[in-house]
Amino acid sequence: MGAENSQPEPALLNDRWLMWQRRTHPLILRGAATIDPLVQRNGAMQENAASLTTAKRLHREGRIDEAGRLCRAMLSSDPANAEALHLAGVIELQRGTPDTAIVFIERALTLQPDNAGILSSMGSAYRAANRLEEAERCYRRALEIRPSAGQTRFNLANLLVARGALADALAEYEAASRLDPSDVGTRNNLAIVLRRIGRLEDAAQICRDLIADWPRDAVAHGNLGVICMEMGRVSEAIGLYRKAVTLDPQSVETQNNLGVALLESGDFESAVRQLRKAADHADATADVHQNLGHALQKIGETDAAAIAYERALDDGNSGPAAIKLATLLPVVAGSAEMLKAARTRMADAVDRLLAVAPPLEDPNREVGSTCFSLSYHDTNNSELLKQVARLYCKSCPSLTYVAPHCRHDAKIPTLPLKVGFVSRHFATHAIGWCFEGVMRFLPREDVTVTAFRIGASDDPLWRRIASDVEETVILPANLAAARERIAAEKPDILIYTDLGMEPLTYFLAFSRLAPVQCVLGGHPDTTGIPNIDLYISSDMQEPADAAAHYSEELVRLPGAPTYYIRPEVPDPLKPRSAFGLPERGALYFCAQTLIKVHPDMDRLFKGILDEDPEGSLVFPGGYNPHLVKLLRRRLAETLGGHSARVHFLPTLDPRDFMNAMALADVSLDTRPFGGGNTSWQAIAAGTPIVTWPGRFLRGRYTQALYRLIDVEDTIVDSAEDYVSMAVRLGTDSVFRDAIRARVEAGSSKIFADETHLQALHRTLLDVGAGLRPDR
Repeated sequence: MGAENSQPEPALLNDRWLMWQRRTHPLILRGAATIDPLVQRNGAMQENAASLTTAKRLHREGRIDEAGRLCRAMLSSDPANAEALHLAGVIELQRGTPDTAIVFIERALTLQPDNAGILSSMGSAYRAANRLEEAERCYRRALEIRPSAGQTRFNLANLLVARGALADALAEYEAASRLDPSDVGTRNNLAIVLRRIGRLEDAAQICRDLIADWPRDAVAHGNLGVICMEMGRVSEAIGLYRKAVTLDPQSVETQNNLGVALLESGDFESAVRQLRKAADHADATADVHQNLGHALQKIGETDAAAIAYERALDDGNSGPAAIKLATLLPVVAGSAEMLKAARTRMADAVDRLLAVAPPLEDPNREVGSTCFSLSYHDTNNSELLKQVARLYCKSCPSLTYVAPHCRHDAKIPTLPLKVGFVSRHFATHAIGWCFEGVMRFLPREDVTVTAFRIGASDDPLWRRIASDVEETVILPANLAAARERIAAEKPDILIYTDLGMEPLTYFLAFSRLAPVQCVLGGHPDTTGIPNIDLYISSDMQEPADAAAHYSEELVRLPGAPTYYIRPEVPDPLKPRSAFGLPERGALYFCAQTLIKVHPDMDRLFKGILDEDPEGSLVFPGGYNPHLVKLLRRRLAETLGGHSARVHFLPTLDPRDFMNAMALADVSLDTRPFGGGNTSWQAIAAGTPIVTWPGRFLRGRYTQALYRLIDVEDTIVDSAEDYVSMAVRLGTDSVFRDAIRARVEAGSSKIFADETHLQALHRTLLDVGAGLRPDR
């Protein structure tokens, strides 16, 4: 259905950026062994006591080498000095030699096995040596002896997080916080664990309380920013990150997260500037370089993005960066040859990666992108997308999670069927406009509808959807949590409206979260994902050989491609001058997102401007001004002097977009990826569309709508006919008005047409009736 007005892919947020206080698990010297006064009868012992006091002072001052030499001198004359052994072990641990530290602290424990302070330090030493079970036993034994040791509880909680025991970690953080409510580190980490187990509001409240108590705590601001990002509150997160950067300008983590949030907001160029700052820092990690690559890719700077991904590979991000580099494709390509070369390179790179399958824990967080741009190539993508899906399944086996209600022994679904629709874009967006009617007006006699949306916002279109469906669920921007939330609803049939447009829904679809899983044509290409069963399409959109284009079973429904509610056209219209457009000559409006403007379109544009010296070519500027620069540069080369008659509109709200569409004399459909939402809008505005159908679903939407309204005159089958028809419409007002009248007369056949809804309803019932325990 196309990606008009599409929003950016969601950002790469990595848990490593959550700013843990005291992340090195500080060592505890409280309660260390005391010197028995009975032993101080000889001068050597008294001298050692003085040396120990000096060693402790040096240690507190950070002069650990001098403190270490004093400890060794003491131990040469008094090898049973538990306190000196303990301190020597702590110093070795600080030097990064945990095995040596263990030797010293074990000797101290032999002398004083019930000393809680020594036991706690032993736990930290074991933790540093990655002997986690032994570390946990030491911490727990120390707490049996001294339950009020908040620092030990803190360290135990950190260890439990590392072991994945989040519920136990939460209990320990809560206990540590009760022991010392003023401890900022404990409260920050408590918020982080609450966030990880899905209690986002509770986590956010702890951070807000921390900020109220400690307004200059950069960590609390940063952590609240991460939580807000997961809750879909991107603007709030940006403000929090900016404050955190002001409070701690040297924090690479916060600089990175600010860049990621700007990227998520669609402010791509600001994101690039911010992430460049983070990447230039001496402490920049591989993830920073990968995020920079992602931002550069969004603005179409693929060569620079490749350099950033290669830097991430050099810094150790071998899995995610390798996949990002392998699937990197041009956004606005300079030539058709460039597209072909990039596709060949991608196919070869994916094949090579399949042989090694770099391990991933969470592809949404670590890779955070889809092969979206692949659909703008004039090629069958089925085999390549299946290869990409195989790579992800092999690299991250947990992706193919099966919800309990989908297992073989699960209960057979009964009527009414519970049908879930899933998208990030159920809002004022092309996807929202295209599928709002389907969710609102799907027959309900034996079906209930749940709308799953990622992130909350006060959007008018979402409010309309929410008022008409049986249930709405806001999904967190976290793969595991979103997966569990959908599974908890136990849908019988799950329908993804636009798989491939953004990463979270793409990676969710690898799981089996409903007995039957389908995709609609919001992103009109196959997914390659093995757990998607059906691709539900429109019969009039599909060519005869369409089944070969899909990894899913293709379902061809009659009627219009969706239930689309006619958009309003402003009355009166603003004049051309309101949009900076010339007053004279025909306006040829190519109203597609600039990603769709394939290099092969340039010869069509040149042909039109050659034949109509008075005409002007108009494009939407869209949400990504850097793509405008790239396309301007290409058109300056391919159109020559005609490029002076090319105009780019600024970002327009829906009402002004319809106004601009109504002002246009001709709407130019793109090829091989044509219009979807914009075709409905052009028909509503009465602007004739010239379309040259492509070989695949993504290039055949407009011709289907025009055939349904019985206007086939402007459907062409060659470049020459495309140019000729566009110029005739632009320069022959009598012909243009006749086409307008016929489009208007036939448009009632497609707007709010229930043919698609009824057919979809029957398909869902047939699918539901076919479910069996052995599915």
